[in-house]
Amino acid sequence: MNKIWRSWLISLLVALLACLVGMSVVYVAARQDEKVARSQALADASDRGNAVRVAIDRALSSTYALGAMVRQGHGQLNEFDTFARPLIVYYPGVMSLQLAPAGVVQQIYPLKGNEKAIGHNLLADPARNKEAFMARDTGQMTLAGPFPLVQGGIGAVGRLPIFIGRDSDGKPHFWGFSIALVRFPDVLQGAGLNWLPQRGYQYRLWRLHPDTRQVQIIAGADSKNPALSDPVHYHINMPNGVWTLDVQPQDGWRNQQRIGINSALVLGISLLLGWLAWQMLELRRHRAELALLVALRTRALAQETSEREAAEHAALAETMRQAALLQTAADGIHILDENGRLTEFSDSFASMLGYAPDELRQCQLQLSDWDDAVPAGLFEQLLQDESGQGYRLETRHRRKDGSQIEVEVNAKAMNIGGRRYLYASSRDISERKHAEQLLRIAATAFEAQEGMVVTDCHTVILRVNSAFSKITGYQAEDVVGRKISILQSGRHDPAFYRRLWHSLRELGAWQGEIWNRRKNGEIYPEWLSISAVLGEDGKVSHYVGTMSDITQRKAAEDKIKRLAFYDPLTQLPNRRLLLDRLQVALDNSARNQQTGALLFIDLDNFKTLNDTLGHDMGDRLLQEVALRLNDCLRDGDTVARLGGDEFVVMLERLSPQQQQAAQQTRELGQRILDSLARPYPMLEGTHHNTCSLGAVLFFGNTTTVEELLKRADLAMYQAKGAGRNTLRFFDPEMQQAVTARAELEADLRRGLQQQEFQLFYQPQVDAEGRITGAEALLRWQRPDYGLVSPASFIPLAEESGLIVPLGEWVLYTACRQLAAWAADPATAGLELSVNVSARQFHQPGFVAMVRMALQQSGAPAHKLKLELTESLLLQDVDDTVRKMQALKQDGVGFSLDDFGTGYSSLSYIKRLPLDQLKIDQSFVRDIDSNASDVSIIRTIVALAGSMQLQVIAEGVETASQRQFLLQQHCRAFQGYLFGKPMSIGHFMRLLSKH
Repeated sequence: MNKIWRSWLISLLVALLACLVGMSVVYVAARQDEKVARSQALADASDRGNAVRVAIDRALSSTYALGAMVRQGHGQLNEFDTFARPLIVYYPGVMSLQLAPAGVVQQIYPLKGNEKAIGHNLLADPARNKEAFMARDTGQMTLAGPFPLVQGGIGAVGRLPIFIGRDSDGKPHFWGFSIALVRFPDVLQGAGLNWLPQRGYQYRLWRLHPDTRQVQIIAGADSKNPALSDPVHYHINMPNGVWTLDVQPQDGWRNQQRIGINSALVLGISLLLGWLAWQMLELRRHRAELALLVALRTRALAQETSEREAAEHAALAETMRQAALLQTAADGIHILDENGRLTEFSDSFASMLGYAPDELRQCQLQLSDWDDAVPAGLFEQLLQDESGQGYRLETRHRRKDGSQIEVEVNAKAMNIGGRRYLYASSRDISERKHAEQLLRIAATAFEAQEGMVVTDCHTVILRVNSAFSKITGYQAEDVVGRKISILQSGRHDPAFYRRLWHSLRELGAWQGEIWNRRKNGEIYPEWLSISAVLGEDGKVSHYVGTMSDITQRKAAEDKIKRLAFYDPLTQLPNRRLLLDRLQVALDNSARNQQTGALLFIDLDNFKTLNDTLGHDMGDRLLQEVALRLNDCLRDGDTVARLGGDEFVVMLERLSPQQQQAAQQTRELGQRILDSLARPYPMLEGTHHNTCSLGAVLFFGNTTTVEELLKRADLAMYQAKGAGRNTLRFFDPEMQQAVTARAELEADLRRGLQQQEFQLFYQPQVDAEGRITGAEALLRWQRPDYGLVSPASFIPLAEESGLIVPLGEWVLYTACRQLAAWAADPATAGLELSVNVSARQFHQPGFVAMVRMALQQSGAPAHKLKLELTESLLLQDVDDTVRKMQALKQDGVGFSLDDFGTGYSSLSYIKRLPLDQLKIDQSFVRDIDSNASDVSIIRTIVALAGSMQLQVIAEGVETASQRQFLLQQHCRAFQGYLFGKPMSIGHFMRLLSKH
């Protein structure tokens, strides 16, 4: 009883220790998950916080434009409404723009709804308008608010102080304020705060009021519960202090469900370990008890054997002289004298050693000649034994031919004629030993990992092993005595079992895959091998079956098949399976003389959805598209996903008539267009999406699979070019266009190697018409085509990446020309502008490349001006500023090309070390008839003046355009009015005339 309690106590301690270790691991894992979640939340908060700052800065940039116009008009702005109206449109979130000379609001746009603000003196009450005094005294932009708006919602006011001229004491003269009223949440639309709830976060944007120290909520996902319990904080520096963006998961930092599952798993494993420890201790106790019982039984058997042998030896002593009995004994009887010599033996002993009786008598053998395995001293010990009990051992006898046999020897000492002899009998036990070995092997094999079942000839189960029970769920007592058909699943038809029994009758064996039923009713696959056992009469006496559960292998095969042939997101066939089915469809079309069709589907603007709502929403949209496509198809049609937002539909069994087949394809394509254009209510706030379809018909197998896909793809791109949300059939002219594009790219690469490019130069002049420099423009002398404009090949160079080596060639060539000008006093003052693409500028070695071009050519860096486009601002602004500042230190100038047509965020432009703004020709072209272009040009010139930048207008073609630009204080020009792009020879001749 004490041992049982000890087993229970040790098992309990093992379970408790395992539970303690497991719970510690669960706790550490939960803490690590929380730490990762907080880091990710802080990164997301940082991203959205920076976006909030950018959105506010962009809205407040409108005050800089107002201030620039006021300074240009020396304190007067007569056309305030005309100027303010496009600014309101240009800067989202701005409710109104105001001018307050001497701090008194006098001009507002729009005036409606804001009449009460006219005449309000911002400097009359320092307590209420401390931000206005702060702006005036520091000369910096200030932001007041947030505060409730009369029109509803909350808002904030940005005030920029304007200084014109200087007072008598030399200090800047304060003119007044330019004011922008922004409204929340309109101004924050571009910041994408709604992305946080979609990611599973709660958020709150707030600040502490500088006077009351109370929390002011600016934006939040839940206005009824503004306080978050345990958020991460990201602080945003604003002109009126620090705003804070709090973010925390909606379901808390820790995954309680995972913790609960892990804890339950730990508890279950701990109990299992405790139970295993108890089982091991009990097994050891049972083994000790069994060993004791075996020892007691062995002692009793030994005593019984000694008594039996004593009686046998007594009888042998009385009859040992009876030679007939000695010679007819079945066992190998032999007698040894005190020296171990063989003195007498039976014929059976001679035969056992492989000798003839007479031959053995002549050999005069000793014990060691046929058995050297007897332990040393045992022979002498047996001779001296007076107990009469004798001795039994198992050993090996060596035969005449050297082979050995297993024997059991019974030996006993006796006195004959006053001398000691050892009487022994040897029994051949080789067959018994071999049978025991086979039984051990069979027992081990029967309890192997594979399930085994033995039945009689009528398939009644006689025996099963533990693996059988593990696989089927049936214990031995459940099935022994019952027929093997208890395992049948019902999935196989009678013909299957007829084939199985036919194989057993004809071949004596069967193996294969079969579906059986477990005890719990579950149907599972197994690999089964059946062998028939024949009796002595040659008839089947038993059947032996071995089985292995292949459920996991089948599941793995199915998973591999799905991974190989199906898209994991939509469960549609993938490209590989589509190609197989399409090849089969082509063969069927040729055999059955039927037309088929291929539809290539591409979702319109799918990238925009991914960028705005996130990839998880994009995945949900793709899954919904897959469901709708399946609903549109007929039986036997195939829809597959190639990847991304591309799908392919394959139609078979269409009309043999091409026109009817095309009409059938067009009708199904329209059904797809209508289905995919329906709103997607599964996304927050209904989302609309369309697609473009390209179609191609096939008849027979004269066209390859890849060629059909290529044609459908080309047709799809034609549909996109036609305005999207439409269907287009393949046109051979599209193939020609693709071929022409490929030839153009090949010629472009060859042209770069063969130096077929040259630079043209377009003059740039000042207000007096003097040539001050030129812009280097690329031209291509393409063989068989003549001089090619960059508009024909630059887009392809951008796509193919050739713009990088091409731009490097342009820069090196321009620097050599600039060096030639610098060497001549007549042209030493000329500047040269070179266009740089965004892709080239963002190359890691761009700065080093420019410096190398200047160094190798000897060109003066201060005469080189790099023209950048506003598309640079859409990428890494910090990298852009860093590279520009590095080259700026070398003297290189920068001009912002096509200003006003791109991003144009003043909050970013003011960070760039620019020298010049270039007015795009699209604004110059219509200044005689378009008032909006006039306002934009005035704004650009005023902005350049306020930022102390030069300004140049391109595309000047008429004298009236030049005169208007002069009136707006634009002093540099470029356009056909002064000269078209020309070769260097023509440019030098034009220069000599000036």
